[in-house]
Amino acid sequence: MTGTTGDPADTEEAPPSGPCATGVLRTFAQHFGSAYRLTLHGTAWATLAGAVVLLLAFAAAWPAFVEMRQGAELARRQEDSYAPDNTEVLLLVAACALPVLLSLAAFAFGVLHTAHSLAVTRVRPVEVGELWRRVRRQAGQAAAVQVWRGVLLGGLVLSGALLWSLVDVVLPAAAPVPGYVLLALLVPAVVALRVGLALAPAAAALEGLGATAALQRSWTLVQGAWWRTTAYVTALAALNAGAYLALRYAMEPAGGATHALAMSVSSGNTYFACAAAQLASSTVALPLCALLTLPFSHTALTTLYVRRCAERDLHQSDQIMRPI
Repeated sequence: MTGTTGDPADTEEAPPSGPCATGVLRTFAQHFGSAYRLTLHGTAWATLAGAVVLLLAFAAAWPAFVEMRQGAELARRQEDSYAPDNTEVLLLVAACALPVLLSLAAFAFGVLHTAHSLAVTRVRPVEVGELWRRVRRQAGQAAAVQVWRGVLLGGLVLSGALLWSLVDVVLPAAAPVPGYVLLALLVPAVVALRVGLALAPAAAALEGLGATAALQRSWTLVQGAWWRTTAYVTALAALNAGAYLALRYAMEPAGGATHALAMSVSSGNTYFACAAAQLASSTVALPLCALLTLPFSHTALTTLYVRRCAERDLHQSDQIMRPI
């Protein structure tokens, strides 16, 4: 985690005028085309890389699927009720693949957020190719911000889960009251941390800040507009969650098609086919959700960041000019 400050991004900031929501909509409309072209390019590459990781994970788990099928066939011939289970192997493969997928997602989100921030703060439109060339210089910083923000949030959630398990072991008779108390404390803490770090990607993109400096900058800016930022982050989270759930439901038929395809390529291995079918709707819904919602989400957060910087600078100027 680095707190070094790089060169500020070469942008021509155009702070939105009028109410913040109006500024977001106006900015989004002005940069609609470039924002979605950026998202289409980034999502396509991220989806391709994620598909490769999933294929490698399935290849690594293939011996376990074969063993499960052989065990099921042997049990059926012997009229045994044995149900083959290689959960340990599958969990090990998942434990190896999940960090890679999360790192890939952090890199993709960081790069896209940087690209959108640079795009929507330009007074004049700029070519997508030129934006990608500028983003490459900041790709490491952008990914670091996303990674460390995820580590902080994940660490807080994991600590709460461990405490909940400990309470359940030490005070089983008092459960679930201590668990509810812990949940009542944990949820606001997670929300507060998420809101406080919401502007870090925009800070890294527009000021060239390292991970530590960007997180600190976001926390400082949010303090002056806590409830406004909370409202925006909550609305954007609801938008993304709602879009994902709707797309996942719409993609349910993909599970049946994937099951049939997996059965054909695996010579009828139902265990392999069921695992592939369970992942199908999510793997299709995630990139589609990113394509639909990320341009607006990133535009909203960048607009809020620019406004908060302008408000903070104005406040500091008033403090300096105020007579003693």
